[in-house]
Amino acid sequence: MILYIALIAFADICIIAFNAVCNPLGLSVRTILIAALILPFALIAIDGLAATVVRWCLPAKWFDYSSRFQAVSKRECRIYELLGVKLWKDRVVELGMFTKFSKKSVENPEDRAYIERFILECNYGALCHLAGIAGGYFLIFCYPPSFAPYFVIPAATVNAVLSFLPFMILRYNLPRLHRIRAILEKREALHAKRDS
Repeated sequence: MILYIALIAFADICIIAFNAVCNPLGLSVRTILIAALILPFALIAIDGLAATVVRWCLPAKWFDYSSRFQAVSKRECRIYELLGVKLWKDRVVELGMFTKFSKKSVENPEDRAYIERFILECNYGALCHLAGIAGGYFLIFCYPPSFAPYFVIPAATVNAVLSFLPFMILRYNLPRLHRIRAILEKREALHAKRDS
């Protein structure tokens, strides 16, 4: 979390420094500070709003383990591996506290209901992050048009990168979770057959 906050602060400082030194719009220092300092809070609010809409307004059946729309291909996983997901996935902030479900590690690998909930939360989380990326660029319409290239686009791009990292992790972990669920389902079927 500290690294995320530091990256956001660094990006905001860079935006302020560029606009103060180069001043392509001829703005006062006060206007530059206000325009830049509002952005991180606006982006966090948009990310939160996007997550709320996705999590509470869309039906769970679109996100459960049986949804074909949420399937992750081997090719998609290979792309994430090329982007180094295995090297940094354990260092990215996990915000499961907002849904009271941590996706940092599989704590109950023998419980099929738990694994199905894990898959559901990963699918919700992935779409929440994508919606947050798109929502960040929506701020272009909330600022004067001339501000977009110097304030909004750089801040929204940092937000997009920081949102895309957890999106990749969630998508990358899904095939493994589906394999665990399938094994547990087969095991349950064998026990049921044996008991009958």
